[in-house]
Amino acid sequence: MSSHHIVRENQEPALIVASYDALDEENMGQLLEWNPTVIANDETIDFFLAADIKVDAIFSAKKETYQQEQIKIFPIQQEFLPDALNYLIRNNHKAVNILCDALDEVLKVYCALINIVVLSHGRRYVYVRHRYEKWKEVGTRVLVSESRLKSLVGLKHVNPDEFLTEQEGFIYLEFNTDEYVCIGEEI
Repeated sequence: MSSHHIVRENQEPALIVASYDALDEENMGQLLEWNPTVIANDETIDFFLAADIKVDAIFSAKKETYQQEQIKIFPIQQEFLPDALNYLIRNNHKAVNILCDALDEVLKVYCALINIVVLSHGRRYVYVRHRYEKWKEVGTRVLVSESRLKSLVGLKHVNPDEFLTEQEGFIYLEFNTDEYVCIGEEI
């Protein structure tokens, strides 16, 4: 007996790639496994074309055509990330994985409109409100602004804005703000 997975349009998180080397090949393969909507820019499109990976949209400052005929080409209006996020929101995407070299402050503007996960050089960042709870292995590094913490369970402070899990199990963070808080972890 076989099982079939039905993936509805926009059900899987889209993938915005601002830096193709922000994530190792194995993890990149896992993100691409479910055939997400892939959005590239002038700096990352060649990586996808060389690897023969389908790209759905490119935000570009150039006037070029590409060998993949299904690619939608859009001119940069503001900057790559805001343009790509606005495109996804207009097209009813609920979640996105973003590969980039560093966190961008502009992402905080979009947290209420789309679920954002940032993957950057061995770290995974999520934006959450009010509280965060997740199962972690002992010794896992968690990055969060201390100024946003109201309480925490299962973590010990090791450096400014850096904590380690004390034991295997759930950690709990509660925040002193209604704004979105960025939490980082090693992957």
